Amino acid sequence: MFAAVGLQAISIVVLGVLTGVVFDWPSAKFFVLGGLAAIVPNALFALRLAMHRGRSPESYPVIFFLGEFAKIGLTIGLLAWIVHAVPDLQWLPLVLGLIVALKAPLFAMLIAKDAPRDWPPNAASARTDVETGH
Repeated sequence: MFAAVGLQAISIVVLGVLTGVVFDWPSAKFFVLGGLAAIVPNALFALRLAMHRGRSPESYPVIFFLGEFAKIGLTIGLLAWIVHAVPDLQWLPLVLGLIVALKAPLFAMLIAKDAPRDWPPNAASARTDVETGH
């Protein structure tokens, strides 16, 4: 989970600086604000899951789904606060920053140390495993 949050933060910082250089710095500010609206709840959720390690496995689904609902609610709340508190809002960079931050965890498996590198297994080895019972 923390790898996904780190990937979110890195992608928002790098693309925010790139946005500032290519376009303008107010757009970069709104890009970063949109990203932060997703990164902060995701980081809190990852921290909550890390604190739950070592407890009974039966309670994990409840913690997970309640955490997901809280994460969605906090993201919506942060976006509403940004819309209310920041004057002269630029919607496009805000929404693009949010989208980038929400899609960055999809690439976290590429950098995770324990991610399977050969998934999905090729059909020949899977068939051999089924036939031999291994």
